[in-house]
Amino acid sequence: MGDNRLRALPAELPRMTGLRGLWLYGNRFEEFPPALLRMGRLHILDLDRNRLGGFPDLHPLRALRVFSYDHNPVTGPPRVADTVFLVGEGAVERMAERDEPTPRPPPRRPARAFEDEEEEDLLIGGAAPRALEPPGDSLRALEGAPGMGT
Repeated sequence: MGDNRLRALPAELPRMTGLRGLWLYGNRFEEFPPALLRMGRLHILDLDRNRLGGFPDLHPLRALRVFSYDHNPVTGPPRVADTVFLVGEGAVERMAERDEPTPRPPPRRPARAFEDEEEEDLLIGGAAPRALEPPGDSLRALEGAPGMGT
């Protein structure tokens, strides 16, 4: 139905339930044909080279996989499902945006309960760390410490 100077589509067009591709390029549509929104089985829709200034939300076209709207006075792509390949003004940017991974904040670490007060002191800069002595040497360390003699 391309290059036919059409300005409107018949309201009965959605009855063609077997239709999967519709090429309406090179016509004279100034508004998106409302009958198309009732054609949820379309896979390909080409509205290149018309006079469209905008689009409705095209999410009702659930089976749509390719939507071409190039060479229309629209300023950006329509709202479509993420599975739709777009061709037209702003399409490359829109598809790049939706393909970028959404930044996620770093995972939060749960607050850790301190089992031992000495460990807490070490982590927050409290008491100085103490070296552990082998069990046999601990008494000698105490004997040699000032003020610890007998």
